[in-house]
Amino acid sequence: MKKLIIFLGSVIVLGIVLNFALNSYIQAIVISFMINAIMALSLNVITGLADQFSLGHAGLMAVGAYTSAILSKEVFADHWYLIPVTVLCAGLTAAIVGYLISLPSFKLKGDYLAIVTLGMAEIVRVLLLNWNHVGGPRGYNGIIKFPEFSYAYIFVVTLLSLVFVACYRLKYSWFGRNLWALNEDDIAAEVMGLDLTKTKRQAFVISSFMAGLGGGIYSHHLGYISPNSFSFLVSTQILIMAVLGGLGSMSGSVIAALILTILPEALRSLPTGSLDIRMIVFPIILIAMMILRPQGIFGRSELINFCKEKKWIKS
Repeated sequence: MKKLIIFLGSVIVLGIVLNFALNSYIQAIVISFMINAIMALSLNVITGLADQFSLGHAGLMAVGAYTSAILSKEVFADHWYLIPVTVLCAGLTAAIVGYLISLPSFKLKGDYLAIVTLGMAEIVRVLLLNWNHVGGPRGYNGIIKFPEFSYAYIFVVTLLSLVFVACYRLKYSWFGRNLWALNEDDIAAEVMGLDLTKTKRQAFVISSFMAGLGGGIYSHHLGYISPNSFSFLVSTQILIMAVLGGLGSMSGSVIAALILTILPEALRSLPTGSLDIRMIVFPIILIAMMILRPQGIFGRSELINFCKEKKWIKS
């Protein structure tokens, strides 16, 4: 209870500081970080815990974004206080799409599964490009936003906290143990009676639901979305966040999302003329990480356990 009170107090104080002491640019970066963290957490469920290589999260994010945007604009008449409802519907829609994709996909594994999920994401993007009702290649604009940063901050922090707690509890639940068994040796897990296809499908649906939530928030954060907002590059960025933090580490995903959200913005201000230094520094950092610590920042450990292992804090 004491830890919960400290956490809530810290969140409130940070929100007040961000709302009154910082400009809209910094505020937008904060919201972007939390959206990225939700997306990295969602991918970590299927790729980190279940060891199923998915490259289709941009497509699921797009499903969530367009679902929430369409519902807000055409069903709920742009009432901002109904954004949580539309975001929840976005998550449910993405979960349904994820379930339909999983029916044929999870008879495959490895590179073949990655190709199928990548194909799914491209199918979604092409469908949106040719759907004139939502603007096609021009994109869908005029999406309702929260009227104040403080409202958006409270909602996104709450959602990120719920997603993190859900992923953390899932990791150490009986279902999480099933996923670890699948991760370590799927043949041994199947011999012990684990239904591999069903377990993979359940993990993918949970992951899809969270990705849909992230997409829903994204649409209301920017107020404009287009099919090009959900390209293959977005799936790659989400994957990099999950891998950098450590596959299977939920706190690692959040910290990696923080690093990879702030770093490009910090590099943007460097006086390099027409040269985009970010495209040089960013890959160098990732390659160095792959060589020096291929398991990611925390590996499979969580932040608190990692600090205890390094004896930075007392057990």
